[in-house]
Amino acid sequence: MSAEARTWPNWLPHVLITRRQCPRCNSVQFKHAELRSYDGLLRMFALRPVRCMFCWRRYYWFAVSAANAE
Repeated sequence: MSAEARTWPNWLPHVLITRRQCPRCNSVQFKHAELRSYDGLLRMFALRPVRCMFCWRRYYWFAVSAANAE
């Protein structure tokens, strides 16, 4: 069991706050993730779903402008 699994429950969304780098594989390449039912609620808090291109882990990051919220 990894340290990440012990400290953050799997049912909570993983939010990348300070760096846009995958904590699992250190990749900086992301793409838009598929939308889920609760993503509309998280959008109210300016959170956008993204997926790491290498390990396929799903994260959220803050959409700070309309250009980033595509």
